Amino acid sequence: MGVKKKITCQSFLDDMSNYMDGELAGDLRISLEAHLAKCPNCWIVFDETQKTVRVFQDYDCHPLPEDVQGRLMDALHETWNGKESDS
Repeated sequence: MGVKKKITCQSFLDDMSNYMDGELAGDLRISLEAHLAKCPNCWIVFDETQKTVRVFQDYDCHPLPEDVQGRLMDALHETWNGKESDS
């Protein structure tokens, strides 16, 4: 195997999503796991993020009623147009 990369808390946060998705190369994955094993702060962030993802993956989406969706889109357009004219 190659040289293990030194992981900081910031680099862990930068790579956490790819780690959770299983998209990291072996050396980087091993380095992240070593960091997680010794850093309680990153472990908490990782654990809570993983739990949150699981909750929302299991959540059944319900479409907005048409009138609510229309009001939401109108409000968003007003906000976007207002910000553009303020620039």
